[in-house]
Amino acid sequence: MAILALYSRDERSRDELKLAAEERGHSVLWAGDLAGLLEIVKGQRPHLALLVESGDDVSPVLADLRREAPLLPVVAAIQPRGAARALELLRLGAFEVVGSPWTPENLAAALDKAARSRGTEFEVVRPGLAAASGRKPFVLFLAVLAVMAVAGALWSVRTSPKPPPPTRPSEWLLPYNHPAGLAFHGGQLWVSDWFSQTLYLHDPRGMAVTRAVHFPAEVPGALAFAADALWSASGPRGLVKHMLDDKLSVLARVDDLAPQTVGMAYDGLYLWTCEGRDGRLHKRIFDERLSIVSSYKVPGLKPAALAYDGRSLWSLDAASRELVEHDIANPEKVLRRIALPEYKKGGWKPMGLAFDGQRFWSVAEQAPKGSEPARLFEHLVAIQPR
Repeated sequence: MAILALYSRDERSRDELKLAAEERGHSVLWAGDLAGLLEIVKGQRPHLALLVESGDDVSPVLADLRREAPLLPVVAAIQPRGAARALELLRLGAFEVVGSPWTPENLAAALDKAARSRGTEFEVVRPGLAAASGRKPFVLFLAVLAVMAVAGALWSVRTSPKPPPPTRPSEWLLPYNHPAGLAFHGGQLWVSDWFSQTLYLHDPRGMAVTRAVHFPAEVPGALAFAADALWSASGPRGLVKHMLDDKLSVLARVDDLAPQTVGMAYDGLYLWTCEGRDGRLHKRIFDERLSIVSSYKVPGLKPAALAYDGRSLWSLDAASRELVEHDIANPEKVLRRIALPEYKKGGWKPMGLAFDGQRFWSVAEQAPKGSEPARLFEHLVAIQPR
């Protein structure tokens, strides 16, 4: 998949991470010192670098690498794991920080995202240009073939019948009035209702309720599944971690230092949240306080919910009634906006967003607030190829 430059002074850590990266399909070139690492970067043009900190400080290596190859995404693997050290390396310019244990699953999100980011580029001048002149007739022949192929493709497009217009998204009325969050997990759609303090599971094939869990001590809101647990935003200004057992037992409660969270999404490494007051998007790490490492403000955006599709962060904009795709590396960069006709007339207020691997779903509350049963929408949005 990608060429990875691995730096490690510890042989055991190097072998462990090399094996984990290769199991993800990456080609690994390793070095035990800075000179060897820079030689790999300049000579092999890797897509990303992985620096291993196991008993030593990789800050000087990271600084030198940022100077020599400022566009190269760098992932830091640290042992032991620690939120303070992760924050420090992020501030020094690391693209991502991964704590031990280093398994293919733990590395997957960080390496895949870094590999998609553009690395360093070098202009390579090849010798033997004079010899290439003898191949001009062959090159001209290939050019003629290319022109013919393009002409054939254009003719095919002109003569092909137009595809039928897309069908309207499906929608369902729900047996409750006050939804506050939506998530997809285990083939089920999970919807929280703040008024009844209940979490409902629905079968997407017909929206039948397959399970209901009551939270007597919690007012559930936004939902996200992360690291084998369910996280919910609980009013006022709390974040609750639930075990995935029959009762969804509470594992931890965290005071939310940001204004009330209305949307949550997990990208495989970080927990993303959005607030309703001024529409900021927050990137959090999984320490004891769910610390915010970065905040982003998109002008005019009023996010009501968040979702992650495996590549991009998405928000449901309650102001423009659009589905908004954000660059995961910098959510202030909007990649595209998609109008949602279900919300055009203003009769429904979006409350939750989820992605099931193929399509988006949203849950909405009737306006005025909760006057009729809630509604669930299936959105037939074209996802760009990975």
